[in-house]
Amino acid sequence: MLLKSFRGIFLIASVCLFVSLHAQEEQYPLNLNSAKYPTINEGQMYYDSLISKIYPNTIRDISFYVPSAYNPQEPAALMIFQDGHSYAKADGDFRVPTVFENLISQGKMPVTIAVFINPGHDLGKPRPENPYRNSNRSIEYDSVSPRYGNFILEEVMPMVHARFNISKSANMHAISGLSSGAIAAFGVAWFFPDKFQKVLSHIGSFTNIRGGHNYEAMIRKTDKKDIRVFLQDGENDLDNEHGNWWFANNQMAASLKYKGYDYEFVTGKGAHNGKHGGYILPESLEWLWKDVVRQTLPSKVYTLPVDLMSGPTTHLKQFEVQLQTLSPHSSKIITAENKEVMVIGYAGNLTANMATATSANFNSGSIALVSPGEKIELKTSDVEASYYVVDFNSFVPNNGKAKKPLTSFIKNFSEVNFEPHDRGGVRNYFNSASAMCPYFEMHMTTLNQGIKSHDPHTHFAEEIIIIFEGETEMEIGSKVYKAKPGNVYYAASHIPHAIRNLGRKACRYIAFQWN
Repeated sequence: MLLKSFRGIFLIASVCLFVSLHAQEEQYPLNLNSAKYPTINEGQMYYDSLISKIYPNTIRDISFYVPSAYNPQEPAALMIFQDGHSYAKADGDFRVPTVFENLISQGKMPVTIAVFINPGHDLGKPRPENPYRNSNRSIEYDSVSPRYGNFILEEVMPMVHARFNISKSANMHAISGLSSGAIAAFGVAWFFPDKFQKVLSHIGSFTNIRGGHNYEAMIRKTDKKDIRVFLQDGENDLDNEHGNWWFANNQMAASLKYKGYDYEFVTGKGAHNGKHGGYILPESLEWLWKDVVRQTLPSKVYTLPVDLMSGPTTHLKQFEVQLQTLSPHSSKIITAENKEVMVIGYAGNLTANMATATSANFNSGSIALVSPGEKIELKTSDVEASYYVVDFNSFVPNNGKAKKPLTSFIKNFSEVNFEPHDRGGVRNYFNSASAMCPYFEMHMTTLNQGIKSHDPHTHFAEEIIIIFEGETEMEIGSKVYKAKPGNVYYAASHIPHAIRNLGRKACRYIAFQWN
């Protein structure tokens, strides 16, 4: 009877553990930047195999992903993935080809050739269905020596250079892996920092399988090397005779911090799998490559006037949004010098005057475009008013090349027709080129309670959304932001996004797109 009780307790405990671990994994859904979108092109995958001389009598699969933006006339960056089958799988945890296309199109990483390598297997033995069980995996991956790095440099890199135009800079070479593949990736950069300067480690096996636990001490006792390291691990990682993975990764992070390395350590609740690492892969790659791409205005929600919303974007040399307030019986002149300015009424009533147009009732939702070299004067009566000032200049202005570019104008909110639809309705202000932008479009959406505007999508144009009424949330990339009236969402070019009305009544917002 007692034995049955223990069996019952064990069964309940096992079920609870399974449910607990399953729940932990459920918190890492598909990242929006890991999904395919019709507006973003796909590249090509090429497959091959490699029989090694450095690891005699072994064979391994190797494949190459060439992103759609690759130009053979221009040197590309390179990233090599150990246990490549896991990273290349189209419906797996990582989905590297899709993530590469999304981030490259957003300007968050350079055009990068991906190389996926599986561990070697004895030529005299049947190939296992699961490449993780290849006979030479631990020998290649877990050993702490330059041998695997020599294999990469002497046998893999010649295959890569024979096919593609790859940058010779070590700063344009990254290497990654998960579990034992992660320690192998770190070892390549550790022993050859003049060839690989970027490391991405998922659930790294920095434990005593074949001496990997020594890396944390080696880091502390060796002169700092010119490498950047991104580590990921979860609290529920392995704990066995080889060591504790969670503890080992924390030790690695502590050693990198002590020695002053440029590193990042992102922790989670996951177990020994790729779910958490795959979920954060887009942000991991963005961090890894941020030193070689142009930094632009972050996509997120901005709480104005507290947040500073100013900086370059993908399409604009400089972009800035301000929420300004004009006290009663005051005036303000805004001049567009070598830029365009959009003025958007938010609260209260203003009088707006330009050389080409005048409005005696420039109220909430009214807009004015001020072309380069022109100006607008705003005045209040006996009540203060607030308005947005959006100014921008491009890298290469249209300079009159557009057939019918917009010129300075004022459009009062009452002049814009409301067109109802099944989700609410829309007011279209304009859709045309301007002096700075070949594409320039603005509309105000009314969105009914509890619904999304659309499923997450991408487009080449950049976009800001100014909330006028209601409680909203917006998915941007892998993050979800909430915004109230007065706040501004910004989504960069090609970044996945979707907005939802959280309130019990309709919300209203202006969407402003350009490229």
